[in-house]
Amino acid sequence: MGKNKKIILIIAVILIIISAISYFIIKSGSKKPVYELYAVKPMTIQKYVTTSGTANPINTINVGAQVSGRFSKLYVWYNSVVKKGQLLAEIDPTSFIQKVDEDKANLESARANVLKQKALLAYDKLTYIRDKKLWEENLIAHATEQNAYSIYLQDKAQLKFLEDAANAVKSQLAQDETNLSYTKIYSPVNGVIINVSVVVGQTVASTFQTPSLFTIGEDIKEMEIYTTTNEADLGGIKKGDRASFTVYAYPDKTFWGYVHNIRINPTTVSGVVSYNVTIYFKNSDGLILPGMTAIPKIYVSEKKAVLGVPNAALRFIPPDENKEILDNLSKKLKVGEGVVWVLKNKMPEPVIVNLGINNDSDTEIISKDIKAGTEIITGLKSNYQAAGAPRRRFFF
Repeated sequence: MGKNKKIILIIAVILIIISAISYFIIKSGSKKPVYELYAVKPMTIQKYVTTSGTANPINTINVGAQVSGRFSKLYVWYNSVVKKGQLLAEIDPTSFIQKVDEDKANLESARANVLKQKALLAYDKLTYIRDKKLWEENLIAHATEQNAYSIYLQDKAQLKFLEDAANAVKSQLAQDETNLSYTKIYSPVNGVIINVSVVVGQTVASTFQTPSLFTIGEDIKEMEIYTTTNEADLGGIKKGDRASFTVYAYPDKTFWGYVHNIRINPTTVSGVVSYNVTIYFKNSDGLILPGMTAIPKIYVSEKKAVLGVPNAALRFIPPDENKEILDNLSKKLKVGEGVVWVLKNKMPEPVIVNLGINNDSDTEIISKDIKAGTEIITGLKSNYQAAGAPRRRFFF
């Protein structure tokens, strides 16, 4: 009997332990969720299109070399502020100076030949006039007079030839002097040197295409962002829309501008059509540098004093909600409607609302059952997670 009592006692202890464990499991599982509530209030909701792009000066000018040669001097470098007409660089002018000097010598020689021919022409003209008069008086043969006339005409033609040759040399001189002037490269505008593609000692060849040596941003105090905007977002964007943007260099600073232009030339990549929207902004403090990546928001519409809720409220579904209720809600919802949940007698109750303007954080709701001050559920405060609870989004 003593042994049986001992066994019974052990069994009783085990049952007590099992009961205690079951009690705590049941108590833990029956823990009621605590909801996060949001009091509906009037707000301003701005709808915007988010895109990305690159900051650039409004006008970017490439300065090249119009003659070939070796660079002997360089007067500017990256970020140099330049004025219109300022000397940027020089190509070694030695060969060009020699060519100009040669042309000048040739021109002097050509002009001397012209003067010599003019003198010869004047003499032969007088000879012809004299022989013509003697022939008319029958003092010389007609052939002699005709020969003098022929020489005179030849001298006249030769003078014309020499004058044309002198003009050709003169034109060549002008061209070579122009080429000599091209060895000095000047800035065509006021601006900032963005890029330099040449160093002293480098030789450039100006053949069919003028090489780009300097890139000048005409004025980086006024710039544009070149964005790539999906065609689906383009419909709401119009010229003059406000835009804000951030750059990676200053993530906590917001810059402002406006839509300057919507370019109608499309770009298609992998079947996706996009358009370039340019955003103008003032860069008075010079913080934005050419080429910086910008993340703009283009504000396409705005509504003030509307009842709005956090988007989380439209995504919320109470844990362990009856599946039949959820299915019925899904069937009732129409396009442009959503569901928010309110507490009624401490229990979540769905309310179907019409949806208005929205952005990434808030959505306008319209319902006769939702007023300013109405508390709606946006989430759970506790770690409660119902097993098998359906996760559906009730807005379309």
